[in-house]
Amino acid sequence: MTIRFETLSGARRIDRAAWNRLARSAAPTMEWEYFTSLEDSGVINPGRGYNPAHLAVYQDQRLVGLAPMYQRDRAWVEFGDGGLISFLTELTGLPFHEGLVGTVPLTPVPGYQFLFDPEVDAMALVRPLLEYVDYLSQIKGLSTTRLYFVANEVGSPLHRLLMDLGYICLRSEYCLWFNRGYRDFDQFLGEFRSDRRHKIKHELRALRDRGIRLEMIDGTDAARDDYLLMHQLYRRTWTKHMGPQIEPFLNEEFFHLLSERFAHRCRLTIASNQDKRLAMAIFYHKGDHLYGRYWGAFEPVPFLHFATCYYQPIQYAIARGIRVMDPGFGGEHKLLRGFKVVQATHYIKFHGREQRRIAHSVLQRMQTSRPPEAVHR
Repeated sequence: MTIRFETLSGARRIDRAAWNRLARSAAPTMEWEYFTSLEDSGVINPGRGYNPAHLAVYQDQRLVGLAPMYQRDRAWVEFGDGGLISFLTELTGLPFHEGLVGTVPLTPVPGYQFLFDPEVDAMALVRPLLEYVDYLSQIKGLSTTRLYFVANEVGSPLHRLLMDLGYICLRSEYCLWFNRGYRDFDQFLGEFRSDRRHKIKHELRALRDRGIRLEMIDGTDAARDDYLLMHQLYRRTWTKHMGPQIEPFLNEEFFHLLSERFAHRCRLTIASNQDKRLAMAIFYHKGDHLYGRYWGAFEPVPFLHFATCYYQPIQYAIARGIRVMDPGFGGEHKLLRGFKVVQATHYIKFHGREQRRIAHSVLQRMQTSRPPEAVHR
């Protein structure tokens, strides 16, 4: 048995069926269609510091493993390290930002993982894969390897191996909604205190009184124009929160490619008044998980965001037996609406003696000012 590694300059260098065979049990954002949509649309490009370096593992010429990765020359909007890499770079002048990054770009939700053929022993291949990552980092003179929002539990065999190989583990808080076998939305609301339950019912009633109707449709039933409209709404939300000076991460072509390649994974919540669209949100669905991604509204309507992004998707999940709803990044108001705090897991390895010394010294000091579980050596 011969194991061979290859570094590929784009997702299109791998056959679609071969990639997705490895991603069968992974999050939808780990599939070939999603990575190629990011890359082919130009959303991910060297100008933004993303140079594809996807690591393919072959066993006797058969693709058996894949680590989608990017060589990065900056640490902007990587989300998972809380600005640690940028801070270390600015503090020391050393190139901590130059490294190999395993992540779903611009997607700060748990789900990234190494992909393996279900017929092979994945853990037997992980060590040589990580050793190859070390080799690439050495010959390229890179300072870090960063793995963000990894679909992995602390204490798992992968976690222990990463620790053995010199990675540190950072954890951040995240929110998920869990379906506890609710028969309907009213039973879910029954878990709240009466004042909170009545408030949610009041919010939904206020929207109905305004004649606003909410529905969630399958992405394959949506028209191409629905995806382009979703892009317009995404831009409105971006401008509201980020201002017009910063260009949005995603472009119209990305949403067009979602409609062409990824519609089978998409779900769209649509809020309308008669025939007028007021707001939309886009979700990705696979198996027993529903992932909330982007939303926008054409006019400010009280409670519309909560109904479009939380209440309607929860009703959809209950009706279809979906076990987990991931609402997307940020927002303390989620805790008031039935979401629970969980831990998102990230791993960083520092290459080079000086980089390791400085990074571990800084992390040791950070550990004294954080909760004990926040940083693991």
